[in-house]
Amino acid sequence: TLFDVQGIITDLAKVDEGASRFIQKRLKLGTDEERRLGQTAALASMDDLLCNHYGNFMLQGLFEFGTAEMKKELMDAVYGQDVVALCLHMHGCRVIQKAIRCLEQEDVSKLITEFHDKVLAFIHDPNGNHVIQRCIQVMSSFAKTAAHNDNPDLASSLSDEMQFIVDDIVSNVESLSTHRYGCRVVQRAIEHCVEDQKNEVLENMMSCHQKLVVDQYGNYVVQQVLACGSEAHQAAVLETLTENGALLALSKHKYASNVVESVLVHGKPRHKEKILEEMLKDTRGEVGGYCCVVELAKDPIANYVVNKAIEISQSGQKERFFEVISSSRQELSKSPYAKYVLQRIAKRDK
Repeated sequence: TLFDVQGIITDLAKVDEGASRFIQKRLKLGTDEERRLGQTAALASMDDLLCNHYGNFMLQGLFEFGTAEMKKELMDAVYGQDVVALCLHMHGCRVIQKAIRCLEQEDVSKLITEFHDKVLAFIHDPNGNHVIQRCIQVMSSFAKTAAHNDNPDLASSLSDEMQFIVDDIVSNVESLSTHRYGCRVVQRAIEHCVEDQKNEVLENMMSCHQKLVVDQYGNYVVQQVLACGSEAHQAAVLETLTENGALLALSKHKYASNVVESVLVHGKPRHKEKILEEMLKDTRGEVGGYCCVVELAKDPIANYVVNKAIEISQSGQKERFFEVISSSRQELSKSPYAKYVLQRIAKRDK
């Protein structure tokens, strides 16, 4: 127990992974008295633990398993530090995230006031972005719980408290959606925010979603729209993917192909149907015509989309895929990338 290592608890917490896990285990399984011993030691060594590779886990354990009183004492000590610097630190940010997840609503509300005018700096930071993601997730959860418990005033108040985060996302939605870390924050907003705030983000994002579909990071944001957006938002994405024969080029695109696959896997039945029908279009009888699925099967990227389409298609459409591909077997056999689609057909023919 921690009583056996009294006097060297925090030294032990910083030694290595094994020692750190021992401390965490005792904080989880021990009595409140044992946790209090750990808390006293931690408060005396706060500077050393917060940004230590192993020591930070002791503080996380206290936030997770400590009493409400202990958590308040810990937060008082945290406020004595540079909270913004902690949020931007590789290990310090983990302690802040754990605090946001484990504190009571009033304490989280107080903590996020420290982040005013810092949102964009946090989002662009490899560590700080995780803090903003956690704020969105937890504050939105508090607001939804209040609404569920028939307390609309509290729900509205909680949403208002994190509106400054939503405002910065909305004002910079295109640049954030195409940023390595920013795209994650935009996704969390779409996934977790209360309806009004989510729609605020979505409405602004949809004005640039055509650019995002083909972007290295933006395509993930568009996939989140397909998972969490309204019928109208999903329909707008579908139109972008299919209008004027766009599906052929987008399915061959390194990033846009992810969005096409996302519709096939997660889309509503009629949206999947639209994509599949577009893939089955055959204009080879016309001047300059082509068969979409045959062209896609020969492509180094799009052949994966074809395989996914065959996998999720229902009996009637599946048969049409098999017929088109079988009738074009000779043409496809000349392409090194079409072999994956032909292998699927061969399995079915056995």
